[in-house]
Amino acid sequence: MNSTSQEPMPAQALAASPTNLTAAPASVMSGAVSQSGNAAGQLAGTLPGTAYPPVSAQPTQEAAEGIRFDFNDGCRVVLPPRTSGKWFVRLYDLDTGNVLFESENQGATINSSKRWYVRFRVEVMSIDEGVEGPARQVLSHDYDLTNREVMIQFPIGTLGDTLAWFSYCDVFAKKHPTTRVSVAMSGLIIPLLRDSYPHLNLVTHAEALEQKLAERTYASYRIGLFFDDAVNDHQPTDFRMVGLHRTAAYILGVDPKEVVPTLSLPDETRSILCAPRIRLPMVIRPTAMCFGKTSRCTACHAVG
Repeated sequence: MNSTSQEPMPAQALAASPTNLTAAPASVMSGAVSQSGNAAGQLAGTLPGTAYPPVSAQPTQEAAEGIRFDFNDGCRVVLPPRTSGKWFVRLYDLDTGNVLFESENQGATINSSKRWYVRFRVEVMSIDEGVEGPARQVLSHDYDLTNREVMIQFPIGTLGDTLAWFSYCDVFAKKHPTTRVSVAMSGLIIPLLRDSYPHLNLVTHAEALEQKLAERTYASYRIGLFFDDAVNDHQPTDFRMVGLHRTAAYILGVDPKEVVPTLSLPDETRSILCAPRIRLPMVIRPTAMCFGKTSRCTACHAVG
C-alpha cells in the first residue's frame, strides 16, 4: 500500500501509534511500502505540489553489500537486486518492541508509512542459496542521532504557525545535544530567530537545496497540519486534540510543554508623547499615574 506526501493541513483521526501496525505480506502491509526491484530513485525526487524541499533521491546511509538506509521522510531501506538467494528485512519500533514490517525479496525499496519521529531498528539478513542454517545478518541498525545531521522542515507562507512550532526545534536540539539540526523555513522569518538560536542552522528552502543538505541528513521531519491524514501517517495526533502548536512536539517526539520562542528584534523603541493636553487613542492614552504630575514621565515634563 503506497504512502504519498501531502500538503500541510490538519488530520481527522485521534492519536495513532506505530504499535497499530502488524507484520503482513508486503502487498498489504499498512506500516511500510515494499516494491520489487531497485527503485531508489522513486523514493523522493521532486515532490509536485509539496510545501517542502525534497529528501534525497536515495537513502543517505551506506551499509554492506550495497544496502542503503536512512530516516528521511520515514524509515527508508533500499535492497539491491539479486539473482540468487533472498533478502529478509524487518523493521522494529525500539520503544514498543513491536515488529512493524517484514519481507523476503530479491531486491526492494521499503519506506515506512509513518513519517514522524519513531525510533526504528532496521535488520537485514541474507538467505543464501544452497547454504543451510540460519540467515546471515548483513545489517542491524538502531536509530541513533549521536553526531548525526537532522533537517526539520517548515512550509513557507505563514508566520504565526511557524513561530508557534519553532520552539520545539530548539527542544529537539537540546534533547539530542550532539546532533546538528538544520531548519528549513521562510527567509523572511530567519532574521527574527537566528541570533537567539545560534546552535540551529536556519536555512531557506533554496539554501537547503543549494547546500545539498538532504544528501547528508540522517533523518528529517516535516512540520505541518495534515487535514486528510486519517491514518496518522504524517502526524501522530490530531492537532485539534492537542493544540496547533503542540503538534510539532508530537511529530518531533519531544515534550509538548509550551515554550515561547525568543525573537531577536532591533532596538527601535521611541518615546510616546503622553501630555494630558493631547487627545490620544485609547491604546496609548496615559494612565492615571501620569498626566504631568509625576517625574517618572519625562515626556510630560519635557513639554511642560
